[in-house]
Amino acid sequence: MNSTISIQDALRAVDAALAKAESVGAAVCVTVVDSGGNVLALARMDGASFLTATLAENKARTAAGLGMATADLAEFVGANPLMLAAMTTQAPVTVLPGGLPVPGGAVGVAGSTSGEDHPIAEAAAAALAAAPVGA
Repeated sequence: MNSTISIQDALRAVDAALAKAESVGAAVCVTVVDSGGNVLALARMDGASFLTATLAENKARTAAGLGMATADLAEFVGANPLMLAAMTTQAPVTVLPGGLPVPGGAVGVAGSTSGEDHPIAEAAAAALAAAPVGA
């Protein structure tokens, strides 16, 4: 069984995220990484800031490396200022919402202005769940 995301699955996840972003009127960047944090696919929508590529990649790498959603990490470290400071000074760790672990890697989304990054990442994760890694 393959333990990483195929390029075909990564592109399908990106397509699902872009469709969700368009439906909510957000211009984002979507990144899919393997379990080692290596970029498999990245797409930046027209109108998305140049910063979104780095942010989406960092969100995906954080989720892949820690095995938890970046929003959950924010909640976890938010109660401990020392832990928050320690984690957020480690590149590429981020506690911004929009990073989700998935089997074989993670998805990161950045660029929405009204908090849609996490739901857009969920759309990508759902597309990957439709055809599990190694299927």
